[in-house]
Amino acid sequence: MKASVLSILPIVALGMSLVSLYISETARRDVARIDVIKTEYGLFQDLAKLQVDHPLMTHLFASSEQTYDEAIASIKAAALAHSREAIAQLRLEEHGITHFIFVAYEQTFYVSRETSAGDGRRATLASDDLLYFDDLVCNNPRLRWYWTEGRLGTAFGEELNTHFDDVTKDCATRSDPLGPLVYERKDAHGP
Repeated sequence: MKASVLSILPIVALGMSLVSLYISETARRDVARIDVIKTEYGLFQDLAKLQVDHPLMTHLFASSEQTYDEAIASIKAAALAHSREAIAQLRLEEHGITHFIFVAYEQTFYVSRETSAGDGRRATLASDDLLYFDDLVCNNPRLRWYWTEGRLGTAFGEELNTHFDDVTKDCATRSDPLGPLVYERKDAHGP
């Protein structure tokens, strides 16, 4: 009897090891999925905070030409009260925030690419987030200008540039070289 119990122990140990392996793998996938969610939503929280902290940069977050044009009109009206120096400062701020948006785009691109071969739920989440950025860069005239004519796209990897070209090849959105931050004199005798 003692010999038969001892012969069963390795089988029980193997079974427990397999159960432990299954539980560990499930936990690993759950942690990986949560990490993707934290990473992606962290990016979107940062972008939302930028919009709140820099309201004169709202045009950079517009995902259609119509919302872009509406933002441009509001920003131009608000910018009338600014001096030439303040407008120059805002243009530098615009450049920096645009670069930040493109960094978030690149990070989302690589997260999407890396998760595409793994867990379907992570891949779907990352793919949906990438589609958001694809839509943004396709439909935002100022972002399109910054990437191409403004040459910010050269700061990013070849793979993202190829992806950007694929995404934007059928976009009908115009490119906006000026944006809303153009100094306009208040009157003929003003500074």
